[in-house]
Amino acid sequence: MSAKSTDKDTNYETVRIMGSLDRSIEEADRLLAADKTDVLLDFSACTFITVDGLEWLEELLLRAESKKHSVIFASIPPTVYKVFKVSHIAPILKACGGPTLPNGPVC
Repeated sequence: MSAKSTDKDTNYETVRIMGSLDRSIEEADRLLAADKTDVLLDFSACTFITVDGLEWLEELLLRAESKKHSVIFASIPPTVYKVFKVSHIAPILKACGGPTLPNGPVC
């Protein structure tokens, strides 16, 4: 579930992730496909994220990069951030503002 709003001070459309992120969010996909704006994903109300949710985020970030748009993550709860961190998915870590691993995950 999600909600959409416009941030008038920036060129970002905000999509708020509500509850569990277990599939794609149509509003974010539509915004990116429209090629008009960058997307800010607000995770403040996200309670859980599945593998499908992670895969969709990675795909969304790669599509945005290919279109020269940005997807930024905001208000990430610590439990969700831990999932991002242990996933070692470079585009997701970059969107969180964290360091990426240059040569892939380190075991």
